[in-house]
Amino acid sequence: MTMRVIPVDWGRLTNVLCTAVPEVRSDFNTGEVRTDRDTGKPLYLVGVLVKVVGDRRAAVLDVEVPGEPSGLVEGEPVVLAGLEARPWEREGRSGVTYRAESITPARPTTPPATTADTSASSPSSGRTPAKGGAS
Repeated sequence: MTMRVIPVDWGRLTNVLCTAVPEVRSDFNTGEVRTDRDTGKPLYLVGVLVKVVGDRRAAVLDVEVPGEPSGLVEGEPVVLAGLEARPWEREGRSGVTYRAESITPARPTTPPATTADTSASSPSSGRTPAKGGAS
């Protein structure tokens, strides 16, 4: 028995970055926009760089997703929900396509820390820091 859909273990991937912003997926022969069978939403392709933990090399995957993902920026980290690999074979050719339920920007869990107090040089204080450390 051949597995048609293989779930991908998200925990083994690291450095997941957007490499190409969403592009609508169209039929090669007709140019018609392809849609998801279940939801009817248009399908989009997003270029994603992934690296397996402990492996030196990374791979760039085209990941198909139903509906247009928003907020993705090239070079920024992303989260792939429900990532699957789908092996295929047709007319002597074969390969693997990748599909996710959603692709969203990875948001930092905490805001960046500030290292210095800038209140002394703020326009509202009317003061500027003195040169040479003495005022």
